Amino acid sequence: MNDNPNEVSVAIPYSRLRVSLNPLTLAFTGSHKSLEQPFREAYFDNSLDHLRRCKLYATLFFGIFGILDALVFPELIRPLWFIRYALVCPIFLIGLVFSYTAAYRRVWQALNAFYIMLTGFAYVAMVVIIPPPESYFYGVGTIFCIFFGYTFIHARFITATVAGLLVLAGYQAAMFLLMETTGSVQLIFGAHFLGINLLGMLICYSIETQERKSFFLTTLLEKEKRKTEAANRNLEKRVEERTAALQRINRDLYKEVQERKQAEQRVRSSHSQLESVMDSIDNHIYVSDIDTRVILMANRHMKKTYGEDIVGKKCHDAIYRRDTICSECRNRQLLDKNDQPAESCTWEEKNPINDRWYLNYARAIVWEDRRIVQLRVATDITAMKEMESRLQRAQKMEAIGTLAGGVAHDLNNILSGLVGYPELLLMDAPEKGEARLLLETIKKSGEKAAAIVQDLLTLARRGVAVSKVIDLNRVVQDYLTSPEMANLQSIHPKVAIQTNLSARAFNIMGSGLHLEKTVMNLVTNAAEAMPEGGKITLTTCDRHVDRPIQGFETIPEGEYVVLTVADTGTGIPESDLERIFEPFYTNKQMGRSGTGLGMAVVWGTMKDHGGYIDARSTRGRGTEFDLYFPITRQDVTPETEARPMESYRGRGELVLIVDDIKEQRDLAAFMLKRLGYRVETVSSGREAVDFAKRQSVDILVLDMILEPDMDGLETYRQILAFSPGQKAIIASGFSESERVQEARELGAGAYIKKPYRMEQIGSALRQQLDENSNDESRTGDSDDN
Repeated sequence: MNDNPNEVSVAIPYSRLRVSLNPLTLAFTGSHKSLEQPFREAYFDNSLDHLRRCKLYATLFFGIFGILDALVFPELIRPLWFIRYALVCPIFLIGLVFSYTAAYRRVWQALNAFYIMLTGFAYVAMVVIIPPPESYFYGVGTIFCIFFGYTFIHARFITATVAGLLVLAGYQAAMFLLMETTGSVQLIFGAHFLGINLLGMLICYSIETQERKSFFLTTLLEKEKRKTEAANRNLEKRVEERTAALQRINRDLYKEVQERKQAEQRVRSSHSQLESVMDSIDNHIYVSDIDTRVILMANRHMKKTYGEDIVGKKCHDAIYRRDTICSECRNRQLLDKNDQPAESCTWEEKNPINDRWYLNYARAIVWEDRRIVQLRVATDITAMKEMESRLQRAQKMEAIGTLAGGVAHDLNNILSGLVGYPELLLMDAPEKGEARLLLETIKKSGEKAAAIVQDLLTLARRGVAVSKVIDLNRVVQDYLTSPEMANLQSIHPKVAIQTNLSARAFNIMGSGLHLEKTVMNLVTNAAEAMPEGGKITLTTCDRHVDRPIQGFETIPEGEYVVLTVADTGTGIPESDLERIFEPFYTNKQMGRSGTGLGMAVVWGTMKDHGGYIDARSTRGRGTEFDLYFPITRQDVTPETEARPMESYRGRGELVLIVDDIKEQRDLAAFMLKRLGYRVETVSSGREAVDFAKRQSVDILVLDMILEPDMDGLETYRQILAFSPGQKAIIASGFSESERVQEARELGAGAYIKKPYRMEQIGSALRQQLDENSNDESRTGDSDDN
């Protein structure tokens, strides 16, 4: 006897058939789990016509028994007929119509349970309505409905069981709660109904089990039938091959055929594995004939980029859209002098079709049919190229900025005399006269040179101390009403200025002077790009960046105020757009239209403000710059008016000036003496410490950059060690650095930027001296109290 459950014997009985079924739900389980869904589909298809007839039979019989209601209980005909003809029969008819819809397939077993409960509870209701003992006979209808559900309507065991038990429970509940019956009657009816229900469950369980076993056998028979048909076809083929072959080589030929099949299977398997590996790599990988250049294989990523139909096309056509072989084709370089595979080749190139950069690796290999082919792997390095470009640009800007910073520092010291001494001489010069005119000319020239130095410091990122709350709209409006703007409009009268400033834009942290110069540089460049006239539009708005923007530079996530300066000018060539922020790079005549530092200053200012730039340009249509500034939620503080000289004059206090540049010391000394201070000067930090040990001073003017022994911060530390509370202000040609901040935390007062101006240094000294004297007076008053 055959004990294999997957092989069918015509003599095997159902009791010996091994089928994995869930003992409760009868669903296929284990190795036969895959048969569950096909069984349900087949069970439904085989039951559909029968179910429709069942609905008709149920409607017919349920309706006919209404005649019995009229004959036996004419006084109760209304509620009885309402149950039969207004509820049950219409629902069966609706179910009949619904069985012709596609949705019926999904819910037919649930509806079977519903029909059982509907008819069962209908009879329960009639039993309740009809007075005993005649009502007991209507309980037979409930038995009829339960058996009908278990045996006739092809309900699954689990479905019919749930419905039958619910009807039984409903009948018993009705007898107990709604009918006047004795306990013995309830016990008898309950026991019989339970027994009948269990009998129905057993019958239903047996029916579904047999159905499933029959389906299992049918499935096995179909499988064996297909195997038999396949075997027959294979046998016929082999017979034909044997008939055509010579008898003497029949055995060897059969062996060779089998070996070839196995080899082909191994090749197909290997080929499939190779394709899976290639498809899992996010690089462009393809194989092409080295002579014909026809693509033989391509991975998923390659097809996604160049099309699903590239296999069979020539590589120069599929990848580069060329009709002829590429002039830089490297196929011959992959072969040696004997046309055998040689060393690999690696190169970078930009695909003109999709404008992406690729790192190509190519090698000649022997293909499965022994011909020489090219295997190429192309890695997309566009993002890396862009990062390299940005890194090179940043390194170049940093190197030039470092050079500019060093030059600017020395120039600042030289320019102090050109700005400071004319200011001192003008105090004694007559209001009208040639000498005053010459002095004012020298002073203005010095201030212009100082402005260029400030540009260099901004470029070196040493000139902006971002510490003030700024209204960007106010910066734009101040520039548009400035003399510089009026002068620009007189030079370019055909250029129109339009603004679209958001009234709700957030404030930013920064330097109003440098920001106004940034706006001026951008507007000036835009006007010069429109020799025949045009329109410049300045726009501000708030912008939330929820994912990085890949523009001229990468703009990270965050909240920004964006200033956009757009023009309708000639545009910037793409090759120039990459270099516009380099110092001294310009297409205009140097010296006739600025210094070549304008856009470099814009770049440096944006970096000092923690901002970002996005630049876009189209030849003949114009250019647009987007400046992204991080927002602040602080309010703008009101500006202070210029102070009269009397408010910052000295009162004979002793000031020690510490600066390693003689010209700077002398200039500061002259200014402070004119303001009424007693002044001493030293050239190094060591001399300042020694002087302070010998003689106390009211306040120090400390240059932060001192050579060669120690800087202003270290000098101040050493003086504080033996003179706690020593007053001081900090001076530097650079921006407010971390060391300046540290000195101020130690007790130093204001920070002033060179070149010295009388109001600037006088106000800083007076404020520091007055604040400390006020603190002392308040302390004295409290002690007296």
